[in-house]
Amino acid sequence: MTEQAYDTTDMYAIHDCLRHEFARLPITVKAVAEGDADRAAVVGGHVLLMADVLHAHHGGEDALVWPAMLERLPEKAPFVAEMEGQHESLHAAVELATEQARSWMASPGNQERARLHTTLIGLERILLTHLAKEEQDVLPLLPEFLSADEYAAIGAHSRAAVPPETMPIVLGLILDDTSEERGAAILGAMPPEAVAGFNEFGRAAYADYKAKLTDY
Repeated sequence: MTEQAYDTTDMYAIHDCLRHEFARLPITVKAVAEGDADRAAVVGGHVLLMADVLHAHHGGEDALVWPAMLERLPEKAPFVAEMEGQHESLHAAVELATEQARSWMASPGNQERARLHTTLIGLERILLTHLAKEEQDVLPLLPEFLSADEYAAIGAHSRAAVPPETMPIVLGLILDDTSEERGAAILGAMPPEAVAGFNEFGRAAYADYKAKLTDY
């Protein structure tokens, strides 16, 4: 297919968010005192939210990126297999973290917290390697095998997998965790009514969420 340029800023911004949040999670979990059920509920809830975000992000790639790369760039088959394998490893780690987070929220003891903390450390290591690989070897290549409409469909697929009530929180996290330039590009690509709704209601909802999450 004919290569066409398009903006992939949103993908880098999402990666920024994933890096920042999954780096913070082990530290935030470790800081919760034994038996503090209220704090475990807040922090554990954030673990579950970020698990959903990562699943949604990878779901779009699994459905729309890797199949197209295999079809249109068949010489990349070994690379696709490697990336799919990394996704499988991340999926297993996220599923374990989700299970452990729920157990910790139900019984916020030291052992439950320690298990989750250890899993999150390992998850972050895998994730950092994977995101770096994507940014080096996948994102610059996308215009060679995906049209602009096909690229836009990746984001739509991922957003559809996130519960609507959490979308303002996810957008707030992305804007907080990426650069000002990338954040402005994301808002600039959104429909004006969506930006207005986020400014009117979403920013306040995110501010409340962030205040609870950072209330040590």
